[in-house]
Amino acid sequence: MSLSPRFQLLRAGVALAVALVLIAIASGLRATDAHAARGMEIAVQDDAAFVTQAYGKYGLSRDRALRLARAFGATRMRINLTWANTLSPDQRNATTRPLGLRYQFQLVDSAIDAAASFGMRVILSLAGPAPAWATGNRRLGPFRPNTTAFAEWAGIAASHFRGRVDRFSIWNEGNIRPWLSPMGSSPSIYRNLYRRGYAAIKAAAPGAKVLFGETSPYGRRGFAAKPIAWLRKVLCVNTRGKRRRSCPKLKTDGYAHHPYDFAHRANYRYPGKDNATMGTLGNLTRALDRFSRSGALRKNGRGRIPVYLTEYGYFAKGPRALSRRKRTEYLYQGWNIALKNRRVKSNLQYLMASPPQGSSSAYFDLSLLTTSGRKYPQYNTLVRWYKAHRRNVKRPGRAISLPPAPPS
Repeated sequence: MSLSPRFQLLRAGVALAVALVLIAIASGLRATDAHAARGMEIAVQDDAAFVTQAYGKYGLSRDRALRLARAFGATRMRINLTWANTLSPDQRNATTRPLGLRYQFQLVDSAIDAAASFGMRVILSLAGPAPAWATGNRRLGPFRPNTTAFAEWAGIAASHFRGRVDRFSIWNEGNIRPWLSPMGSSPSIYRNLYRRGYAAIKAAAPGAKVLFGETSPYGRRGFAAKPIAWLRKVLCVNTRGKRRRSCPKLKTDGYAHHPYDFAHRANYRYPGKDNATMGTLGNLTRALDRFSRSGALRKNGRGRIPVYLTEYGYFAKGPRALSRRKRTEYLYQGWNIALKNRRVKSNLQYLMASPPQGSSSAYFDLSLLTTSGRKYPQYNTLVRWYKAHRRNVKRPGRAISLPPAPPS
């Protein structure tokens, strides 16, 4: 049966409409995939491997370590920019403030450029120890750092790295004694470090994000305060969620936390509502929501405060090392938990390589590789995890073009 020209035209129009719908659906699916690819960020930290390049003499170059990190999907590198160590030995050990302070950032500049060549951006944690002239006891270390001097340094650092670093955090594990002391005063000290440091960074680099916290996960008598109890003191909020009016309101672009639990599987419910491990992240996010409702700590813009997990791992060596089976199983499970939590924007593997035996950092070995770069089973586990979940995480892209580093 022949069809009239009018009917043929109508059928062609319907076919075209169906084709357009199918194209739209396909485009929507591709958009969904692209959205998934912009999911949780995979990050890595190993200042010895990436900044000082201490493992080169053992056979693990920085470029090789970066290639290995890229293989498990790393798109972000964290670096601890330690205040005292950006000064020469004579200036950081001086007991009175030297004239003509000269801060040196060349090592970090080099690491930033190397990371960018592998498609990774950098977060700088502005941390102690403080130089001797800026502490309460005139000794290089964590004792009562001068918050005004810290803010001055933070502003200098943010100005130097403007356009090259898009994310900063203030201090490191302020709730443990080796990083900030005395413990009884650390909440008020941190409040002022953050308040003044945040303002200095935003003034020098308005487009950069500034994270609050960098807290250790659980309390240990005489050594570490429970992070959420410590935060209540930092923010002047009581257990009922009411803020003391005399305390300043603070803003942040996100909360940084280290959800370690070295002895248990990742979903273990670590006891204590004021602790926050990977298995009890809900304690932290609920507390952040209470703090936000009280006005004590609010996210820039609208919405809930996002969480950045800026250190995570299991011991590869030492008395706290788990069996091969446990540490690979627990690591995989921990990354699953982080990915499923919508508040978590980033999870970070700490470290890449084993510190050499006899070094000052050998006691804290959460590595994926030997000192010379041989792969531990947990490295392969993380690569396997990334391949299984790559549609739902940010994926490494091309090299990032950055403006050149200014002279130090």
